[in-house]
Amino acid sequence: MMGVDGVQVRFFSKEGWQENKFHFHDTLEILLTMSEGECFFVRNKMYPITRGSLYVLSPDDLHRSSPHAKTLYQFYSIRFYAEEVAAFSSDGFDILACFRNHEQFNHRVQLLGDQLDHLLKLINKMEYYLSVDCTSYGKEVFIKTLLAEILVYINYLYSVPSRPSPPDNEEVSKLQPVIAYIQEHISEELPLELLAQQIFVSKYYLSHRFKEIMGFTLSEYIIHRRLAQAKSLLRNGSSVAFAGERSGFNSSAHFIRTFIKYENISPKQYAKQYRVLENYWTPSPAHRDAFLIAPPEQEPPRQR
Repeated sequence: MMGVDGVQVRFFSKEGWQENKFHFHDTLEILLTMSEGECFFVRNKMYPITRGSLYVLSPDDLHRSSPHAKTLYQFYSIRFYAEEVAAFSSDGFDILACFRNHEQFNHRVQLLGDQLDHLLKLINKMEYYLSVDCTSYGKEVFIKTLLAEILVYINYLYSVPSRPSPPDNEEVSKLQPVIAYIQEHISEELPLELLAQQIFVSKYYLSHRFKEIMGFTLSEYIIHRRLAQAKSLLRNGSSVAFAGERSGFNSSAHFIRTFIKYENISPKQYAKQYRVLENYWTPSPAHRDAFLIAPPEQEPPRQR
């Protein structure tokens, strides 16, 4: 995987690869499949894997792929934080519109030959400049400009409406009320009994079925959702204490321990690493806040 701060590009190629569990990222992701396969799952939808399938995935989009066994599976992945390109938006154009509206387009666009060739040229150009072993002046801005060009083209592709809706994954659909409740109440306590009430089953049944269907436990999912929320707040200037509280951790000490355990870095170090510098590449508040996991809240004034 190659990248600069906040932007990463990866070309994946492996034979006989299988992905048995759903996952999500705390970044936005552009995923372009370059081979055939069985199914690509996004939330509760199933899509056929074909060469030239383009997906845009938001931070809360649970997804996994199911390529054909014993065949070569290839895809490109571009992952980045919203604030890295938000400065390219204007009053008349939202560069992240394809992520905001992707559900009405069913997450996926099938590229035609010329469209695929054009997008690959842009991705390969980005790969080349990311691979150059130098710290030349303006390299980071140039990479982000290329990413913006890719996003402008994807927004154009996504502007064509009325794609047929893919079939639902019925097993995942049954869990959607639980997943939605967690996302809406991530800053609160989430006891298993309360979550089970969302789909009218026992807490034991929910725990078993969630692990069986998703590939990870319910508690693991909640922890990673809380961390994704906290990281989003930290990147946008919140204090460690506020980020932990608004992400559902019952104390700052618990938040810091959990963060270090899963991220191998402290929340304070993470915030310092990713915080957008004032007066440099600073997005407007409206575009910056658009991809916070939860609606932005005003942090109380700090005591001096």
